[in-house]
Amino acid sequence: MDILEAISAHALLFAAASLVAWTIYGTIYRLYLSPISSFPGPKLAALTFWYEFYYDICPNMGSTLFTCLHISTPEFYETLYSSSKKRDKWYWFTKLFGLDNSTFATTDHNIHRMRRAPLNSFFSVASVRRLQPLIEERVQIFLQRLRGLTGTGEVTNMAVVTSAFSNDVIMMYTFGRMYHRLEAPDFDSANHFQNHEAGKMAPLMKHAIWILRIIQALPESILSRMDPALASLVELKNSMRKQIIQISSEKNNSPWILTVITYYLLSHPTVLHNLTTELCNAIPNPHISIPEATLANLPYLTGVIKEGLRLGCGVSSRLQRIPHQPLLFPNSTKHRDWIIPAGTPVSMTSMLVHHDESIFPNSEKFQPERWEDPRLERYLVAFSKGSRQCLGMNLAWAEMHLWVSSVFRRFGSKVIRFEGDEGVLELVRTDLEDVRIVADRFVPIVKEGSNGVRVRVLPRE
Repeated sequence: MDILEAISAHALLFAAASLVAWTIYGTIYRLYLSPISSFPGPKLAALTFWYEFYYDICPNMGSTLFTCLHISTPEFYETLYSSSKKRDKWYWFTKLFGLDNSTFATTDHNIHRMRRAPLNSFFSVASVRRLQPLIEERVQIFLQRLRGLTGTGEVTNMAVVTSAFSNDVIMMYTFGRMYHRLEAPDFDSANHFQNHEAGKMAPLMKHAIWILRIIQALPESILSRMDPALASLVELKNSMRKQIIQISSEKNNSPWILTVITYYLLSHPTVLHNLTTELCNAIPNPHISIPEATLANLPYLTGVIKEGLRLGCGVSSRLQRIPHQPLLFPNSTKHRDWIIPAGTPVSMTSMLVHHDESIFPNSEKFQPERWEDPRLERYLVAFSKGSRQCLGMNLAWAEMHLWVSSVFRRFGSKVIRFEGDEGVLELVRTDLEDVRIVADRFVPIVKEGSNGVRVRVLPRE
């Protein structure tokens, strides 16, 4: 027994010594021997993930974007997010969704191309434009709701409305049926806020994925009792599962950005005046359907949407890519290139590109006129670029063209009125801080305590 105890003691001592030696070696390697050890940035961040954990979770959840080392040079974006070069995703980032076998979370470049290829045709420009009647039908439902709210004094959260609109469209397109959230008395605000709160937990899930794994392993009956939000997610998953089975047997063939645009249009009378002037000229009769292709060619409408995309960012998170070959990044200060080794996760974010003052002077200002310069097009990266560019980009453009043109062809503001308008949209206790991005939790986060962009409908005077 004494011999066994002695062996155990020596084994523990050896394990402890090995751990200390490995820690010391890891510290020396990361700080001095690694191929990227000479790169600028906080040394503590190079040493341990705890640095990122702190800024992701502790002071203001989602502030890592403003503290860690990223590439902000806009011209490098197309190099990193290349369509012709192999780029893997970083598992450290994709694991937070708990959907390892999904197309979005696929890390390997080749497997991702194979999984995404069958989906591309369903979201092509041609396919999306055939979807216009569905999108218009949802827009008309929203317009009816606006008419019903006229003069009631009821305040509507535009983030909830636009979420309901987008959800109805995508559910109908992908599943052949929808939840009719636009018809719900409160636009199904519970669904919006549950999804929003779930998204805000992304930084925590990245560092503590075991929490999500435990939740996924629990029986659905227990999840439903634990929390109403979890119960809703279980209900949603079960409903989708049933829909997939039904659609297969029947062989049925059948956004934040809009919120930002609404705020800026209602708070910038000159911009709204320019937009309504263009819309009235292009759409003399608002009751006649205009092809989305025609709307896409209206320069000021397109400029308004691009500014909404630029300031709203879409996905604000750093999108890491792992190159298969070394990357050369120009170092203008030392007049030489930084060599980023193959296999190194490298990230950029639309937030830094969209607010580069050398590209977008007065970047905090909403100025649709800036998009008259075609050279800016390459710097609009709200949908990312390359082979992993947002699959739903064309659908999003169609939704924005049809929604913005329909709503602001019919409704003005207290300052901007036009002949034939149906009423007035007025901001209620809403200011710039309700759309200004202060944190990144995969999606943009505004100030704590914000009640969002709130609007009421006033009757035509």
